Amino acid sequence: MKADMKYILFLGVLLLATACMKEVDLEYLRPDSKLVLNSVVSVGDSLKASLSRTWFYTDDYPNVTIEDAKVNLYVNDRLFGEMIWNVEKYDYYAIGNYISSYIPVPGDKVRIEANRDGFKEVMGEETVPDKPDLLNLYVESYEDNSLGYSRIKRRYKMTFRDEPSVQNCYLISIVYGTPHYEYDYDDLDKSPVYSGTYSWRSESMDYASDPVFGNKVSILDKVMGSDWLSGYNGRPFSDELFDGKEYTMTLDANSYYGHNPIFPLPGEELPDSARVYLYAISEAYYKYLSALTTLADGSFSNDLADIGLAEPVRVFSNIEGGLGILGAACVDSLTVAIQKLN
Repeated sequence: MKADMKYILFLGVLLLATACMKEVDLEYLRPDSKLVLNSVVSVGDSLKASLSRTWFYTDDYPNVTIEDAKVNLYVNDRLFGEMIWNVEKYDYYAIGNYISSYIPVPGDKVRIEANRDGFKEVMGEETVPDKPDLLNLYVESYEDNSLGYSRIKRRYKMTFRDEPSVQNCYLISIVYGTPHYEYDYDDLDKSPVYSGTYSWRSESMDYASDPVFGNKVSILDKVMGSDWLSGYNGRPFSDELFDGKEYTMTLDANSYYGHNPIFPLPGEELPDSARVYLYAISEAYYKYLSALTTLADGSFSNDLADIGLAEPVRVFSNIEGGLGILGAACVDSLTVAIQKLN
C-alpha cells in the first residue's frame, strides 16, 4: 500500500511538471572539455590511475579514454616517476590505466599530476590513512518471520575501535563463503568431497539495521515504504556517533539460505563462512562514495531530483583543474564460521 502511494504521488508531481516545459539550445550550453582523473591509493597494492575527459550530452557516448597523457607520481613531495599506460586484457574486455611500481604505505602523501595537449593540467593529492582497528566479528543465523513465513537469515556483529580526537571515515564490505564440493558424476551414490576451497560472494545487506546508517533514511522515505538502505559492494560511514570509542555494528543480511540437497547431509557439511572488510578511507574518498551511494538509493528525494523538483546530488571531486577523485584506503579484515541456528 505504501509503495502504491509513492507512485501515485510521483505521477501527480510529474503531471504538474509537464506544464512547465521549455525548449533549450543544448549546444549553446556546451562547456569546455576537462580531464577526469580517478585513482585509489590502497595500502599494499600497486598504484593505478585512469584518465579520461568529460563529454557533452549530445555526443552520443564517445570514446573518452586518454592514452597519450603525461602522468607524474609524487610521493612525500618527491617525484617517484612517470606513470606508464597499460592495458589489462580479460576474457571479454580490456581496461586501460596508467600504472606505477609504487606500493603505498600508511602516512604517505601521494600526488598525481596529469598533462595532455588541449586540456588544462589536473592534480590530486591525498594522504594514506592508518590501518583500522577491527577487533571482533560474530555472525549468526536467525529465523525471520516478518513476511508471514519462516526463513533463515544472517546477522553480522562487527566490533572496532575508533581513534580519538580526529575525524575518521570508513567503508565496510561483507562477503560470505560456502565450501566447494567435488562430485563423482559416474557414481552419484558417493558422498561429495570437500575441495579445500570456499566460494565467496558479496553479501546483500540492509544497512538501515544499524543506527550509523539508519539516520540516513528520511521520514518521508519511511512513509513511502523505503525504510532500507542497500550497498551490495559496501557502504561508507563516519565516526560521528562513536568518535574515539569502541563500537559494535549490527547488520542484517537481505538474502536467506537453506540446505541444498546436493550438498552433504546436515551434520556432515562444513560451516559457511563470513568475512568483513573494514577500510579506513580518506575524507575526500568518503565524500565521493557517500554521493554515489546516495544516488544509488531508491529515495523519494532522488525521484523528485530526476524530474527537476529537488536539488540533485553533486558528486564530490578533489581534482584541481578537472574532475574525478584521488582517494586513499587501508583495510583490515576478519573471517569466521557462521553460527548455525539453534
